[in-house]
Amino acid sequence: MTAARRYREITGQLTEIVEQIRRADLSRAAELLAKLGELEAEMTKASVRAELTKLGVALHWESALEALWGEQWMTLRPLPEPSGKAVARDLDQQDARVEARYEQLLEAIRRRTLPIPRRDR
Repeated sequence: MTAARRYREITGQLTEIVEQIRRADLSRAAELLAKLGELEAEMTKASVRAELTKLGVALHWESALEALWGEQWMTLRPLPEPSGKAVARDLDQQDARVEARYEQLLEAIRRRTLPIPRRDR
């Protein structure tokens, strides 16, 4: 075998290997783009969910402040900042806890302000 023939054989093999790598890279790039699209959709969903939770908490807070407005003895404060410890999978549970606490507050205010009938003797 001549050197030229051996050279052509080796370069042909290298060209084949390069094409195989290129096809594998294109395939992997397509997979990664699909995964990126999924992750972007999840991030958008999580962002919207977080904003809805913030809005819900803010509305409950404002309603609670309005309900407590007549309680002059109580110091009303602005809404505290989020702790940043919330996990997305717990948001439904946390939203339910906010709602339950709000309802407990309203119930306590109702009980406190209900007129107690006096018995005349």
